Amino acid sequence: MAEYKLPNGHVLTDEEIEQRAKAWEDGSWDGHLTTIRAGRPRLSDEANANLSFKCPKSGAELIARAAEASGVNKSTFIRDAAIEKAMHILAAS
Repeated sequence: MAEYKLPNGHVLTDEEIEQRAKAWEDGSWDGHLTTIRAGRPRLSDEANANLSFKCPKSGAELIARAAEASGVNKSTFIRDAAIEKAMHILAAS
């Protein structure tokens, strides 16, 4: 019999899964459902803004290499770099 450990530490067995499925199918299940938002998690509680820019191919390759070395994707790298630069400039004024 297989066991499956859930993120909350609870261990489900094949038998328990079958029992829960039967209860769901016959309408006697008394659990609750959780709504899951599909897709990537939101960056923040505020609305997102899309930004776009062009740069020389060599700059794009440099950004890609730096992002990979940092262990993040290019979007995250560019967003973090731009916000850091903006905060630095505004703090100096």
